[in-house]
Amino acid sequence: DVCSSDLHCDPEGDWNSVMLAVRASVVARSSSGERVIPIDDFVQDFFTNSMQEGEMVTEVRIPNYTGAGGGDYLKLERKIGDYATVAVAIHLELAGDGTIAQAGVALTAVNHVNTRASEAEAILVGNAPSEELFAAAADAAAAAADPVSDIRGPAEYKRDVGRSEERRG
Repeated sequence: DVCSSDLHCDPEGDWNSVMLAVRASVVARSSSGERVIPIDDFVQDFFTNSMQEGEMVTEVRIPNYTGAGGGDYLKLERKIGDYATVAVAIHLELAGDGTIAQAGVALTAVNHVNTRASEAEAILVGNAPSEELFAAAADAAAAAADPVSDIRGPAEYKRDVGRSEERRG
């Protein structure tokens, strides 16, 4: 289910990071027609999406992956159902030779907007899964994080937790 916190692009909301990791698209309809918006274009800024006046979201499209693979969403929260202190969405698709054909890594609650960790994705693609590879990708994802200290914890704590979650994913 898509909830209002996802549509208004709350950087602590879960859904946008998951959709970034799987490279989803959002379908927006209005009286003038339909628009398919890649999730990277939908999530624009702090609490800001690319919806236009008179549009409403009618569908979310997730690519049909044909290869082996899978994903995970790892979230540290104060209590179940709470907004994330830090979270990471990871989706990998494997090629026939066992290397990573496509990677999606997205961060929650560590930037002013849900963020694709592009450098981490680039490190993963074309390589065989290994602990060393995942550690390098986790370091790159942590470098893409710019958390702030708040009631959920200090910035450096969030960066370290994020790195650990990314390695687990």
